[in-house]
Amino acid sequence: MSQRRQRESSRPCDSLTKSDVFNVNLLEDELMGFDITASKRLSQSSSESNLQEKKNNVFLAGAVRRVMQDNMKRKADKDILQQVLKEVETVSAKRMKEGLNQWNFSIGVFNCFFIVYIFGAHPEYLWLVYLAEGSYLIPRKFYNMWSAKPLNQALYYLDFCWCMNFTAFAMILLLVFSGTVAHDDGLVSDTARKGFFNAMMGVACGTLMGANVVLPFVACMFHDVNTMTGLFIHLMPPMVMYTFMWHSAEIKEHWPSIFRLTYLEGLRYFPEEGIFFTPGDGLDSVAGSSVALYFLWWIPYVCFQLLVGIDLPRKFNDDGTSAKPKWDTVFHSTMRQGLCMTLGTVFRGRSKKASIALCMENNFDLIDFFIYMTCHMIAAMTAFYCIGYPCFSSQQFHLLMIIFVTWLVVARGAKRYTYYTTKMYSRVLREHFATHFS
Repeated sequence: MSQRRQRESSRPCDSLTKSDVFNVNLLEDELMGFDITASKRLSQSSSESNLQEKKNNVFLAGAVRRVMQDNMKRKADKDILQQVLKEVETVSAKRMKEGLNQWNFSIGVFNCFFIVYIFGAHPEYLWLVYLAEGSYLIPRKFYNMWSAKPLNQALYYLDFCWCMNFTAFAMILLLVFSGTVAHDDGLVSDTARKGFFNAMMGVACGTLMGANVVLPFVACMFHDVNTMTGLFIHLMPPMVMYTFMWHSAEIKEHWPSIFRLTYLEGLRYFPEEGIFFTPGDGLDSVAGSSVALYFLWWIPYVCFQLLVGIDLPRKFNDDGTSAKPKWDTVFHSTMRQGLCMTLGTVFRGRSKKASIALCMENNFDLIDFFIYMTCHMIAAMTAFYCIGYPCFSSQQFHLLMIIFVTWLVVARGAKRYTYYTTKMYSRVLREHFATHFS
């Protein structure tokens, strides 16, 4: 009898109170004793009426036992259902907090249609749309990154793509000021205008265009400001450069005091020395200026990481004490998203378990960083040659690349929305109730 109680008490009954379990055990013990006593009396009694009465009592006791068990099961099922509903509501509230609502979704969809309309019908105004929307999206995302937990993400703005957009904003605003306020008093020389255009042509149509292809987080999520801002800084610059390259006549006609664009006819992509050159040479060409601008970012960024950046997100100091990190960087974030395991397997012979441990502690070494930055540089240079040059040479290729990356980012967004509507809740519930199901 004591063994029966131990077996019953060891069963998982999270939704039952101790008194419920005690009462059930006590009832079963009494019924068991009743069964034994009844059996003895039945064997000793010769009266058929008494035998039938005892049988009825035994049957009644079994029925009571089954009713009690059914009631306990219903109570347990009710508690589990309440936990499921609570978890679903928690996930829904989280998505709503991230912006998944009717208002944000409607604005996001409308904004995409608006940009496509301006791009096709009024390309001379697309640079204004770029300035206007960037003036809202970039500060808004910065606020979200500053408020991010557990690590502050504000240092993400030191990454190449962000810095190139800041450079473009600054130069366009300077041209607007020079043409409208200073009335073109020589504030920006023709040489500076041409150099800036060359550099941004290669960066926008090469590196940023290629980033749309290789970066999986560049997606069209209409409701999500963070994701749409990431899409904005990667896709809008190639679209704006398309209007300057292939609709320069309309832009000069509408904005003669801001954009001269007289240098477009004599523009060339590679230096006179050839397609291969030393960084810093051929600054009168698109490729030369783009490579120079890239290394103007690459060298300071490497120095920043070597001096302070690589240690900022680490959870533990060299002596094993807790570091209490506050800041995150794009390098650490990218490594945590799977690149650490890829680089560790391909270049360093590191096990998957060791790479996961490094990701958990943000403890990447200088060799990891230099491999990362070397791959970044090779990818950027490849994009200048393989994507930037065809976009510079052919309007059809430039337009097809914009259409292709647009389809790609929409497909990524559709995949994420499909996950939200079909698999997200089942996955969350399975993870939450994994112990119970097992």
